[in-house]
Amino acid sequence: MLSNCVEMNNQPAEFCDATVAGVILGCSDRTLLRYRQQNKLLFGIHWGRNPSGKVLYNINLLNHLIICGGDISHPDHQRFIERYLSNRPENQPQKPGPKLGKRRAANLAIVQG
Repeated sequence: MLSNCVEMNNQPAEFCDATVAGVILGCSDRTLLRYRQQNKLLFGIHWGRNPSGKVLYNINLLNHLIICGGDISHPDHQRFIERYLSNRPENQPQKPGPKLGKRRAANLAIVQG
């Protein structure tokens, strides 16, 4: 099943495909679709799409959802989601100073000919 999980930067897999998600939740691919349509699994939280459009599921959040009895509004699950989102790189405070990859030319010289 490890081949159905997505590893990033040699870190443990955080996302998986519908096959593994179905095993985690004990349901079929069709039920996963129904859960997404009924907002029992939240887009951008429990699942998302990769650039090619494939649906991927967050392994940690699915496992925690089971602990909370499948209730996405359970207070413990809401706190877990808040912690997960606050730890995402895009939600980290920006460090002062120049941004990487956005160097500006410090000494521009205009040459007229």
